[in-house]
Amino acid sequence: MPREIVKEEEVTLPQVKKLLEQRQKEGELSYLQRLTFDYTVKFSKLSAEKAEGLLKRLKEDGISPSVASQIVNIMPTSVDELRAVFAGESKPVLPSELEKILSVVNSFRE
Repeated sequence: MPREIVKEEEVTLPQVKKLLEQRQKEGELSYLQRLTFDYTVKFSKLSAEKAEGLLKRLKEDGISPSVASQIVNIMPTSVDELRAVFAGESKPVLPSELEKILSVVNSFRE
């Protein structure tokens, strides 16, 4: 039976991991859900709580939700990595702003 899509929003890998852990407690995960869960376990770099905090902080600093989600997923360690995340944006980001964003990211690093 198909499910109805109620809302659509971008979430980070740690948030997906948390959602699938909750779903796993309710019952067995489907094949695709198990694959996704394994992926999130392997590549999540933060806890769900820290990821939500960092995502909120980045959005407050004026970063679009899609870019903020990618920053949380990747957890860049250098300005060059961070610059690559912003490469698709139409508005250029100053190096000083990248340094500030990187310091925020580093403050949430585990």
